[in-house]
Amino acid sequence: MHKNKSARHSLALVFTALLPLSATSQALTLEVDNIVVREGYISSQPIEVLGDMSQSGSEDNWDEYIEFSPDSDRFKGDFIFELPAGLEPEDLASLVVESNFMGESRNNQRWLFKIRDYENNRWIVLGDNSDINEWEWHNFWLEVSGDAADFVNHLGQIRVRYQSNNSVDISNLDYMALEVALHGDDGGTDPGDGGTDPDDPGPNPYWWQPTPGDNLTWQWQLQGNIDHNYDVHVYDVDLFNVSVQEIAQLKSEGRTVICYFSAGTYEGWRSEWREHFDFITSDSYNGSEPPFAGNMAEWDERWLDIRRIDLLEPIMTSRLDLAVEKGCDAVEPDNMDAWTNSSEVRLNPALTGDDQLAYNKWLARQAHERGLSIGLKNDIEQLTELVDHFDWALNEQCFQYNECEAYSVFTNADKAVFGVEYQGDPANFCARAKQLNLQWMKKKLDLYAWRQGCEDY
Repeated sequence: MHKNKSARHSLALVFTALLPLSATSQALTLEVDNIVVREGYISSQPIEVLGDMSQSGSEDNWDEYIEFSPDSDRFKGDFIFELPAGLEPEDLASLVVESNFMGESRNNQRWLFKIRDYENNRWIVLGDNSDINEWEWHNFWLEVSGDAADFVNHLGQIRVRYQSNNSVDISNLDYMALEVALHGDDGGTDPGDGGTDPDDPGPNPYWWQPTPGDNLTWQWQLQGNIDHNYDVHVYDVDLFNVSVQEIAQLKSEGRTVICYFSAGTYEGWRSEWREHFDFITSDSYNGSEPPFAGNMAEWDERWLDIRRIDLLEPIMTSRLDLAVEKGCDAVEPDNMDAWTNSSEVRLNPALTGDDQLAYNKWLARQAHERGLSIGLKNDIEQLTELVDHFDWALNEQCFQYNECEAYSVFTNADKAVFGVEYQGDPANFCARAKQLNLQWMKKKLDLYAWRQGCEDY
């Protein structure tokens, strides 16, 4: 493979060549109008090579594809498709992204295809290079879920993002197109061998995936009656205390709703514990029967033995199901870093980093299987290992403890990071938060409604 070609373009390169449009009365194929490279480099072949799928097997005809090379971190670029004159977003019935890919296996380097949802201000993951033969051409047929009009901006453009998660190697694309079905098309499109099984959602999640570029403001209120008067995009509220009606009202106001629960500790006042564990007979259980690990310093809670997913699964999945039933867009599972508190957790052996990774990844999979977005709370030591499994991150006091720079792992992966400080002057830490592309505010430790958002500084 041509993994070390010297021909490169600059980081801000934009192709502007217009490719032809083929169409029938009810369906059409849009070819790439231009490419915006945001991180990394591409080879010098003309954009027109993406309009013809000519490569298969292990063929390596350099003039027939474009090579995509990461910089020191990753590759990220956007393919821009433009609707032809006279066609309105409302005319679109469905969208399918088709591409011909060659590169590493997902275990070595993950290459993602995303599409921009302009209506809901988020990126939707369409698929990745899972289950392919490395360095053999593979045809992707990636169906887009939802209202097709949501993916068209005010300029009549549709944006597909292509990115890697690291800088291990390059990848090649021989073809990139957007198959568009119009309303009234009875025939549909045939995905062929690369089609999607309708009974298996596969790698097409349709959940909230905020980016640093969305520049979202947020409120975190876990105590008291929810104050709707803050002009912010996102509300983070307690899963158990918030009602279905309250969530519906927040969403009707245009908010995204995150629902909080503790995934790493026992809170005796949550009555569901007694529903799942017969040996718990009161709100103040302090025994050591599995899955309990030890007392949580300075809080009226107990650490959970996260190794015992078999015992924790019923209660944690019931919480995720409750989040779905109530209409939450996302979940914030708290206390996802029990392993860092092993000195106070009286286990033999103590919890390990591997224990935490297994539990956190399991919980993320459970959320995604239910169509829920999920954020990684703290666990700074494992950001690199977990960034591909979580959709965003939330931190407390990283400026106070000089840890905020670590979150570049998430922002470089185009994933938003929300956070709070309980001490310090926002006039000081907000400037640095903006430099780091972090969405920050100051709160009081009780987490009632009061807030000072960095958007005001």
